[in-house]
Amino acid sequence: MQENVNWRPFAERLTALAKTEGHDRFLDQAFSFLNDYVTVDSCAVFKVSVDKTSGAEHLCTFGRLDPNLADLLAQDYVSNGFKNDPMVQTALLSNKVRVRRLSDSHYSQSYRSQYFRKAKLIDKITSIHASRNVLFLVSFYRIEGQGRFTTEDFGDLERLAPIIGRFVLRHLRLSQSKPNLSDAYEQTITELVEDNTQIFSRLSNKERDICKFILLGHQEKDIAKELNVTLNTIVTHRRRFYAKLNISAKSELFQLALISQN
Repeated sequence: MQENVNWRPFAERLTALAKTEGHDRFLDQAFSFLNDYVTVDSCAVFKVSVDKTSGAEHLCTFGRLDPNLADLLAQDYVSNGFKNDPMVQTALLSNKVRVRRLSDSHYSQSYRSQYFRKAKLIDKITSIHASRNVLFLVSFYRIEGQGRFTTEDFGDLERLAPIIGRFVLRHLRLSQSKPNLSDAYEQTITELVEDNTQIFSRLSNKERDICKFILLGHQEKDIAKELNVTLNTIVTHRRRFYAKLNISAKSELFQLALISQN
């Protein structure tokens, strides 16, 4: 942004954006507002417990990334990926709002393959909002074809990201609940797991049900309650279908779903 810019139009637009907080159109308006100043292709917001014992939660994703792919990657991330995200380690060192961009060398090859290449993302800048017990990570992405963020882009996001991040978090609080997974995403997962031509056709009906719940982001204890069985039963079924699929972790299950979807 130019230093000698007339700030009155900017302030007026910011006020107009604030008035949409809590309404369905807010995220689209926020994305449009942001892109008037710096090109961003997608934005994702996650909540991570400081001690990691409570895990991570996907609050929302908005922008140009395919919604089904975005949801699938997000569910994989909160399942296990956040534990290997160097940005989380950086965030744990913070006790205030900070904007960070890590070089490629900070990310392992497997992490970049799973969370960058599959979505054709090439760059990420994150606004870290830290409190005593939780971290809120508001990440802004560039996809292939747009080019990486420049030094000027990073400077612009250093100014804008904390503002947009605060607005998004306030919007989510005003909405009183995080957005549910899209119906289209749930349908995609259901069709994928139930398709007899896919790799998941090896599973029994019960195993497919549990597999689908996991891919939709449910925890084992919640699946047990939903299916009215014990937690040990869920764990046993999960172990069996992992063996059938030749995998050993949730992250590999999500990777199979990504491969099958493409």
